[in-house]
Amino acid sequence: MELLQNYPIEQILGFIVCLALAIKGCVTFWDWGYNRLRQVFQKETDEDNKDKQLEERLNKIDDSLNTLIESQKKNTDTINTMQNQIAILSESDKDDIKSFIVREYHYFTEQKGWVDDYSLDCIEKRYTHYKQEGGNSFVHGLMEGLRALPKRPPKDKE
Repeated sequence: MELLQNYPIEQILGFIVCLALAIKGCVTFWDWGYNRLRQVFQKETDEDNKDKQLEERLNKIDDSLNTLIESQKKNTDTINTMQNQIAILSESDKDDIKSFIVREYHYFTEQKGWVDDYSLDCIEKRYTHYKQEGGNSFVHGLMEGLRALPKRPPKDKE
């Protein structure tokens, strides 16, 4: 009541409006400050999250690279093993062809004295494979001897 006696109603209403505006301003300022701080901290959180995500991706990539490297090592070992086995097989095949040609040479030169076209063609094909595999021994001379044999049996053996 003292207020009504000291101040007119218009001034009291003005104070109330000013007080309401001040409260509204404080609330608006509070909301603005809260949102502003949230944005700042959210940026830091987002940056931290991005850093963590990037680190996780890099770790995954690193793990994938390590897996690929291990796989590559296994593949290299397998390839080396296979190359060694192929080299052994090639050497074995050369030895087999060499023994075949030697056997055929002795058969046709010492026992028959002549060679038919089909047998010579088969021997020539194996000799070609022998050369392709890197064979380069006395077999060349044996082949020349086989090629020099008559292609038909002698008249006295017919």
